[in-house]
Amino acid sequence: MALRRHLKALEEEANQAKANKDSSAHAEGDDESNWLVSYADMMTLLCGFFIMMFSMAKLDEPQYEIVREAIAKQFGGEFKSPAQEMARFMAQFLEEKGLKTEASIDVDPSGVSVIFKSAVFFNTLSAELNPDGTKILTQLIGAVKNRQELESKQFKIVVEGYTDGRPITGGVFASNWELSSARAARVVRLFRENGFSPMHLAAIGYGDTRPQSAERSPSGEFNEESLAKNRRVVVRILEPSVSGIPFPKSPENTISPPEKSTPAADSAQPGASG
Repeated sequence: MALRRHLKALEEEANQAKANKDSSAHAEGDDESNWLVSYADMMTLLCGFFIMMFSMAKLDEPQYEIVREAIAKQFGGEFKSPAQEMARFMAQFLEEKGLKTEASIDVDPSGVSVIFKSAVFFNTLSAELNPDGTKILTQLIGAVKNRQELESKQFKIVVEGYTDGRPITGGVFASNWELSSARAARVVRLFRENGFSPMHLAAIGYGDTRPQSAERSPSGEFNEESLAKNRRVVVRILEPSVSGIPFPKSPENTISPPEKSTPAADSAQPGASG
């Protein structure tokens, strides 16, 4: 009888030990899963935080376009930015109008620049559009309007006026600043007269501060070809998402050598900047 009680006690002790072992293993399993739950919660919170920050961020659209293009090329794809599509459209327009020799196109992520020789639109020392220039510009404005309707957007138009570096010694305008600004404003006025919102228009005169090529030879003489190149009117067609006006940059090789001409020699060429 005593032996039976002793065996029963041993069996109960073994069952209790097994139960304790199972309970301990179950508890350890819960501990292992708990850190996974906390980690998942933390990652969810971080993801929500960065989504919130991104939604409030102000994207640099030009840089964003550059990144998109780089990613597309990296994975073997083809990326066509809105600016590139507009550049193709403008190139076709210039070719159809026979203006390939009178204008050129520059493209960057912010938009497209159509660069005209100022003689296309203006006579020397004048800020009034000549008849041929008015016709060309009206056709350009019509093409931009058609593109706006096709893409259901409103471009931002910035017109920039530039002159060469020779001083103005006569006429209505006191300096190259006034002349370049008046020309840019006249072009903008034609955009306004053709239905463009003034909220999307800007006129800037840079005078002779940003030449495209050096105007003087090493001997100090003016280079007529360079002077004509620097006298220009630029129509910049910017994407609606662009928030500021990008400033143009002059190439480093446009710095002219020291002037060797005398004031009398310069004054003998009145209105040379026109």
